[in-house]
Amino acid sequence: MKGFIFPGQGSQYKGMGKVILSKYEEGYDYLKEAQKILNMDLEYLLFEADDEVLKDTENAQITILLTSYIHFKYLEKNGLKPDYVAGNSLGEYSALLCANSLSFEDTLILIRERARTMKKFIGNIKGVQVAILNLKLDDIEEIISNLQEKGIIQISGYNSKTQIVLSLEENLLEDLKNLVSEKKGRLIPLKTSLPFHSPLMKKAEDEFSKVLTNFNFLNPKFGYISSVTNQELSDGNLIKEVLLNQITRPVRWIQTIMKMEELGVKNFYEVGPNKVLTNLGSRDFNNLIFLNSESLLEDKET
Repeated sequence: MKGFIFPGQGSQYKGMGKVILSKYEEGYDYLKEAQKILNMDLEYLLFEADDEVLKDTENAQITILLTSYIHFKYLEKNGLKPDYVAGNSLGEYSALLCANSLSFEDTLILIRERARTMKKFIGNIKGVQVAILNLKLDDIEEIISNLQEKGIIQISGYNSKTQIVLSLEENLLEDLKNLVSEKKGRLIPLKTSLPFHSPLMKKAEDEFSKVLTNFNFLNPKFGYISSVTNQELSDGNLIKEVLLNQITRPVRWIQTIMKMEELGVKNFYEVGPNKVLTNLGSRDFNNLIFLNSESLLEDKET
């Protein structure tokens, strides 16, 4: 079985639209339609914008979603379709779009509003994100337990077997560094603008939920695995209900891949820009195959 997995924010890079659109001219139709819907110069963002421009939350989320969708349509045209889909954070919306649970227009509008909502809170929410490497989950949970009396700290991403992301209040950072060091772990501060997927994002989630409530979700045409619950969700209304709380709940990515493996998926295709999910999966699962759509395009070129 095949699984399509869709990347989240951070996978953007300068010129990420060039290769796919040079191979798949029909992709310009989706680009032009998206430009009309959002009234944004997306061609500039996909072809010319530098990393600083693309780092803007609104630009990043929209361009990753659009690039992922164009990659999906290219794969579909070439006869490659998934049995299951899943996405990492923002990638959940890409997965649902490709599974026809959301329309193209609705998805673009939702992601624009999701990004704009988050931007409102940049600088107003005093929190940070860090990656913890080389520690067992039990040790990380013990550290969190020791710090919770002092403030908010939570696992925000189960990225891989060796990398866990935490979101926390800024005042806990020094204590966290010391505790991680005592256990011989490694802490890497992440260059994120907000403490995503934690209770610190509750106000942003509440505001975005008011927008999300007005959109309809259809039952997906492929098996859809939620990276919030790491369970298969087949009812559009239930998917919408889970997404209402997505911004404050951790991304259970490693558990999602394990669930897809349990369902029989052996071949995983990262659909969209970059190779973040491909690299994570390849390190963790020697028995599974991870490819990314950009490499497939390069192979076709040679």
